[in-house]
Amino acid sequence: MELTLSPWILALLPALLLLAALFWGAPAIALISELIGMVTNKPFPIRCGQQVSKLALKGHGVFWLMAIASGAALFAHPFWMSEFVQSNQLLLLLILALPVLGGLLLAAYDLSWKGAKQRRLMHFLLGCLTNVCIKYGYWGLAVLTLLLFRGIPLNTPAFIPTAGSALWPFFGLWMPLSLSLASGLGLCYLVLRRNKDDWGRDYYRFAAPFLAKWHLLTSLATLALVIWLFLSLKGGMNLFLPQIFYPGVASVGCLALGLALALALILNENPMRMKLTMLGIVLVNYLQVGFFVLAVCETLTHYVPGWSLPTFVPELLRLFQE
Repeated sequence: MELTLSPWILALLPALLLLAALFWGAPAIALISELIGMVTNKPFPIRCGQQVSKLALKGHGVFWLMAIASGAALFAHPFWMSEFVQSNQLLLLLILALPVLGGLLLAAYDLSWKGAKQRRLMHFLLGCLTNVCIKYGYWGLAVLTLLLFRGIPLNTPAFIPTAGSALWPFFGLWMPLSLSLASGLGLCYLVLRRNKDDWGRDYYRFAAPFLAKWHLLTSLATLALVIWLFLSLKGGMNLFLPQIFYPGVASVGCLALGLALALALILNENPMRMKLTMLGIVLVNYLQVGFFVLAVCETLTHYVPGWSLPTFVPELLRLFQE
């Protein structure tokens, strides 16, 4: 598949992934935060979940506006008239319909926080249903990708990748990564909502380290899956090629810097004063995702037959060598 990516597209891809993290990861953070509050009988995790669900709803709004704006161009593509689409209509319908339903349920979940204290279990179950619908969208896309590019029918045992396949860490990576990105964006959202959601200094002294812990733990899980992905690929691919290795190392370096910033936020007695640290977490997340995208594009170009996703990395390396 020949596809030329301009530098502008490569610069925008991390932004789209940050938006996708709000779409996919933020509702899960809101739900689990509510569960933590229910189990511990403490109000602060529930309030944090309320703020994150509002952020998630805004992310869904932007996502669906972009989808509608680009819908005409997408559905005019010849792909939608192909035999592949005709034979997988139900799967494609579910991939579209369930996330739409999830967005509507998320709106109901977010708007019902005020009365949730008297109906906490019902509100939590609504959040569970919301997340199931939203999560199906990603895994449906993963199945669709395997169907499209591997050519193995869904109803055959060979469709499921082997235990040692790099597809497991590659597709699984999005789970902790989306939570990490969403929690980083949640930190900046706390600053923006500080005056409007005036829930007291004690709440914000809790919420900032709470989201920083989300970022810390999910970033560690992301690092573990990146290592798993590297170990799965290195036997059949030379990942030490400069155009693959340097972006990969830069991505891991940004991830490590994000971990350090999150730890500093957790240990500080006045976390809401560390606004630059919160902004720094989002910026290094952006760079982390950007470098990872570059490494993936270069790997596909070099080792997957039929794929060509040239990036500006070779030109950049030549510039530094001159």
